[in-house]
Amino acid sequence: MADASPIAAVIYDCDGTLVDSELLNARCMVDIITADHGIHLDAVAVEAEFRGGKFADMCDALSARHGIDLGEDFTTRYRAYASSVFERELQAIPGVHAAVEAIGGPRCVASSGPPGKLSTALRVTGLADYFGDMVFSAYDIAVWKPEPGLFLHAARAMGVAPEDCAVIEDSDPGVEAARRAGMRVFGYDHRRTIGDHPNADLMRFTDFTELPRLLGRG
Repeated sequence: MADASPIAAVIYDCDGTLVDSELLNARCMVDIITADHGIHLDAVAVEAEFRGGKFADMCDALSARHGIDLGEDFTTRYRAYASSVFERELQAIPGVHAAVEAIGGPRCVASSGPPGKLSTALRVTGLADYFGDMVFSAYDIAVWKPEPGLFLHAARAMGVAPEDCAVIEDSDPGVEAARRAGMRVFGYDHRRTIGDHPNADLMRFTDFTELPRLLGRG
């Protein structure tokens, strides 16, 4: 970091980075599939396999693997169920509030989740006021990680060059998207789930109390 240009803006992923939602997401998927088809899947395994990926790809993969038709209304039912679970159970990742405040500066959220889900997650966890309307969804531009388009869109909206942005991520698709966008990436890797990315400008951390210092803000 000593030779790098100062970080002008920070782009935060949401699921698994700001909010502890990944296992809740998988559990909701598993619950509905079990209720509809009598198939009992392991939510932990589902979360690990599809972390950071596109929801439609997960649905397609599970449908093909288990020979089931999820039905045209599956996504609608899943979103409604997940929203109700979020309202009751969702928590911010430990240390996130203090870290976001300490880091300050221009910031946004850029997530593969749909806008409604992001709105609920940020509101329930008390994070919404930190970002205002600077919340960007892959569904708005129809580009999903690991493609770099979402992060580049966020940088343009903030008026900051990609190379002056830092991305905070927890998944391999997110790290790869940041690499392709030419951005530095700080990987929240408390469970050692981020793989090897030798070509990414990647710095791992395991506790959000570390992040302000790593970004040169503390």
